[in-house]
Amino acid sequence: MPVIEAAKATHTTLEVASVDRAIRFYRDVLGLRTHRNGPRSGHFVDTRGQYAAFLELRKRVPQPFLNFYARPVPDAATVDAIHARLNAERDAWELAEITDPAREDAARFGVATYGFYLRDADDNWWRIEENDGPFGPVEIPADAEPRDSLVPAGPISYVTLECRDLQRSMQFYREFLGIDAEQRAPHYFFTRGNGGVRAIVVERGDALVEQTLQNHHGITVWMDAAKIDALRAAAQARQDEFGIQRIKKAITQHGSYSFYMQDQDTNWWEIEVWDGHVDPWTRAERRIAAALVAS
Repeated sequence: MPVIEAAKATHTTLEVASVDRAIRFYRDVLGLRTHRNGPRSGHFVDTRGQYAAFLELRKRVPQPFLNFYARPVPDAATVDAIHARLNAERDAWELAEITDPAREDAARFGVATYGFYLRDADDNWWRIEENDGPFGPVEIPADAEPRDSLVPAGPISYVTLECRDLQRSMQFYREFLGIDAEQRAPHYFFTRGNGGVRAIVVERGDALVEQTLQNHHGITVWMDAAKIDALRAAAQARQDEFGIQRIKKAITQHGSYSFYMQDQDTNWWEIEVWDGHVDPWTRAERRIAAALVAS
């Protein structure tokens, strides 16, 4: 049995220079619903319910190419139309890089769609691609919010992560995190996050880029705070076995009780239980709605 049972990969995080700019970019360009969650933090959520937190930091670590987020659009013609509009508005959005549209080589990491890559003003990477990704086509609702975004509102179909050693990483995902891992080639594997965040994990050896705590990934369990303490104790007891580099204290914050740990690939994981089993996006939405009623 895995150390963590009945878990789900529920969220990711990103570093940004300005929460205000990030809210506008994620909403008006990438077609994601957004809100401010604090003076220096915000959330976005896609049409599948996958959410991410973004944190305003003075010093940020540029993300490697293989930490991109994929946003599918209906077809190749839409890819081309979005690419043209982004190039026309490149300066307005302070975009660092836009690649030419092309069909990706599946041998690289299992992606064979037509699309292009975008490095935003915060040095985070995105892929805009036709809706036939490595995990299969996904639903793109016709009437989803936001209505007038440059990229039509829809899901984040998957993310990518780097690892140092593929076999060791698959063992960690399966036997510690308790989430699925399916090897698709000698140098990468797929995970569906047990119905949550889907990821392609690519072996990079010593070329991988070290990650910070602010770029972590959330693993949620539907138990209680005592279970989090027990899982932290298990992480300490089996730290050498799984190559876990660092384990933080368990704390209560942003509506969760959790601890953070850094794996052998330098990726950080938040092992958490939500207060009342309500996710942070929903909790913040309820708080915002209550404030509007009170005013």
